[in-house]
Amino acid sequence: MAKVPDWLIYALICSLLYGLWGFFGNLATKYIDYKTAFVYEAIGAILTTLFIIQTNSFSFEGDVRGILFAMLVGVCGTVASLVFFIALGKGEVANVVSVTSIYPLITILLSSLFLKEPITLPQMLAVLLAIIAVILAAY
Repeated sequence: MAKVPDWLIYALICSLLYGLWGFFGNLATKYIDYKTAFVYEAIGAILTTLFIIQTNSFSFEGDVRGILFAMLVGVCGTVASLVFFIALGKGEVANVVSVTSIYPLITILLSSLFLKEPITLPQMLAVLLAIIAVILAAY
Protein backbone atom coordinates (compact mmCIF):
# COMPACT_ATOMS: atom_id res chain seq x y z
CA MET A 1 0.00 0.00 0.00
CA ALA A 2 1.31 3.47 -0.90
CA LYS A 3 2.30 5.82 1.89
CA VAL A 4 0.07 8.87 2.26
CA PRO A 5 2.19 12.01 1.68
CA ASP A 6 2.79 14.18 4.74
CA TRP A 7 1.51 17.28 2.94
CA LEU A 8 -1.85 15.56 2.37
CA ILE A 9 -2.25 14.66 6.03
CA TYR A 10 -1.50 18.25 7.06
CA ALA A 11 -3.80 19.64 4.35
CA LEU A 12 -6.66 17.44 5.58
CA ILE A 13 -6.06 18.51 9.18
CA CYS A 14 -6.07 22.12 7.97
CA SER A 15 -9.39 21.57 6.18
CA LEU A 16 -10.86 20.05 9.33
CA LEU A 17 -9.68 23.03 11.39
CA TYR A 18 -11.06 25.53 8.85
CA GLY A 19 -14.36 23.63 8.96
CA LEU A 20 -14.42 23.91 12.74
CA TRP A 21 -13.40 27.58 12.42
CA GLY A 22 -16.50 28.28 10.32
CA PHE A 23 -18.76 26.20 12.57
CA PHE A 24 -17.54 27.81 15.80
CA GLY A 25 -17.72 31.24 14.16
CA ASN A 26 -21.35 30.59 13.33
CA LEU A 27 -22.06 29.53 16.91
CA ALA A 28 -20.27 32.58 18.30
CA THR A 29 -22.36 35.03 16.24
CA LYS A 30 -25.53 33.37 17.55
CA TYR A 31 -24.64 34.50 21.08
CA ILE A 32 -22.47 37.62 20.72
CA ASP A 33 -22.07 40.39 18.13
CA TYR A 34 -19.37 40.19 15.44
CA LYS A 35 -17.05 42.72 17.11
CA THR A 36 -17.02 40.80 20.38
CA ALA A 37 -16.55 37.50 18.54
CA PHE A 38 -13.65 38.99 16.62
CA VAL A 39 -11.91 40.19 19.79
CA TYR A 40 -12.26 36.78 21.44
CA GLU A 41 -10.98 35.08 18.28
CA ALA A 42 -7.92 37.35 18.46
CA ILE A 43 -7.39 36.40 22.11
CA GLY A 44 -7.53 32.73 21.09
CA ALA A 45 -4.95 33.40 18.36
CA ILE A 46 -2.68 35.26 20.79
CA LEU A 47 -2.86 32.44 23.33
CA THR A 48 -2.03 29.90 20.63
CA THR A 49 0.87 32.05 19.44
CA LEU A 50 2.24 32.41 22.98
CA PHE A 51 2.07 28.63 23.40
CA ILE A 52 4.08 28.13 20.21
CA ILE A 53 6.63 30.79 21.18
CA GLN A 54 7.25 29.21 24.57
CA THR A 55 8.23 25.88 23.02
CA ASN A 56 11.95 25.23 22.79
CA SER A 57 11.81 24.78 19.02
CA PHE A 58 10.91 28.39 18.17
CA SER A 59 13.36 31.21 17.50
CA PHE A 60 12.94 34.72 16.10
CA GLU A 61 15.02 34.63 12.93
CA GLY A 62 14.63 34.49 9.19
CA ASP A 63 14.86 36.39 5.93
CA VAL A 64 13.25 39.84 6.10
CA ARG A 65 11.12 39.06 3.02
CA GLY A 66 9.76 35.92 4.64
CA ILE A 67 8.99 37.81 7.84
CA LEU A 68 7.19 40.54 5.86
CA PHE A 69 5.09 38.03 3.94
CA ALA A 70 4.28 36.13 7.16
CA MET A 71 3.11 39.38 8.74
CA LEU A 72 0.95 40.06 5.67
CA VAL A 73 -0.60 36.62 6.18
CA GLY A 74 -1.50 37.75 9.70
CA VAL A 75 -2.99 41.02 8.47
CA CYS A 76 -5.00 39.35 5.70
CA GLY A 77 -6.17 36.55 7.99
CA THR A 78 -7.18 38.97 10.73
CA VAL A 79 -9.14 41.25 8.40
CA ALA A 80 -10.70 38.20 6.72
CA SER A 81 -11.82 36.90 10.11
CA LEU A 82 -13.44 40.22 10.95
CA VAL A 83 -15.28 40.33 7.62
CA PHE A 84 -16.23 36.64 8.03
CA PHE A 85 -17.90 37.39 11.38
CA ILE A 86 -19.74 40.33 9.83
CA ALA A 87 -20.96 38.10 6.98
CA LEU A 88 -22.07 35.39 9.44
CA GLY A 89 -24.06 37.98 11.36
CA LYS A 90 -25.89 39.01 8.19
CA GLY A 91 -26.35 35.71 6.34
CA GLU A 92 -26.78 31.99 6.70
CA VAL A 93 -23.67 29.96 7.43
CA ALA A 94 -24.12 27.70 4.36
CA ASN A 95 -24.12 30.71 2.05
CA VAL A 96 -21.29 32.57 3.79
CA VAL A 97 -18.99 29.55 4.02
CA SER A 98 -19.75 28.51 0.44
CA VAL A 99 -18.76 31.89 -0.95
CA THR A 100 -15.71 32.33 1.30
CA SER A 101 -14.52 28.87 0.28
CA ILE A 102 -13.41 30.22 -3.12
CA TYR A 103 -10.28 31.70 -1.56
CA PRO A 104 -8.04 28.89 -2.90
CA LEU A 105 -9.00 29.97 -6.43
CA ILE A 106 -7.51 33.39 -5.73
CA THR A 107 -4.33 31.78 -4.39
CA ILE A 108 -4.06 29.52 -7.46
CA LEU A 109 -4.53 32.43 -9.89
CA LEU A 110 -2.05 34.69 -8.09
CA SER A 111 0.52 31.88 -7.88
CA SER A 112 0.14 31.21 -11.59
CA LEU A 113 0.38 34.88 -12.57
CA PHE A 114 3.19 36.02 -10.28
CA LEU A 115 5.10 32.86 -9.36
CA LYS A 116 4.66 31.22 -12.77
CA GLU A 117 3.31 28.02 -11.20
CA PRO A 118 1.62 26.00 -13.93
CA ILE A 119 -2.08 25.17 -13.87
CA THR A 120 -2.85 21.89 -15.60
CA LEU A 121 -6.01 21.21 -17.60
CA PRO A 122 -7.48 18.98 -14.85
CA GLN A 123 -6.76 21.74 -12.31
CA MET A 124 -8.47 24.32 -14.54
CA LEU A 125 -11.48 22.01 -14.79
CA ALA A 126 -11.48 21.61 -11.01
CA VAL A 127 -11.42 25.40 -10.55
CA LEU A 128 -14.35 25.79 -12.94
CA LEU A 129 -16.32 23.07 -11.15
CA ALA A 130 -15.49 24.65 -7.78
CA ILE A 131 -16.88 27.99 -8.97
CA ILE A 132 -20.05 26.27 -10.16
CA ALA A 133 -20.32 24.38 -6.85
CA VAL A 134 -20.01 27.60 -4.84
CA ILE A 135 -22.67 29.31 -6.92
CA LEU A 136 -25.03 26.36 -6.49
CA ALA A 137 -24.34 25.99 -2.77
CA ALA A 138 -24.84 29.68 -2.05
CA TYR A 139 -28.38 29.80 -3.47
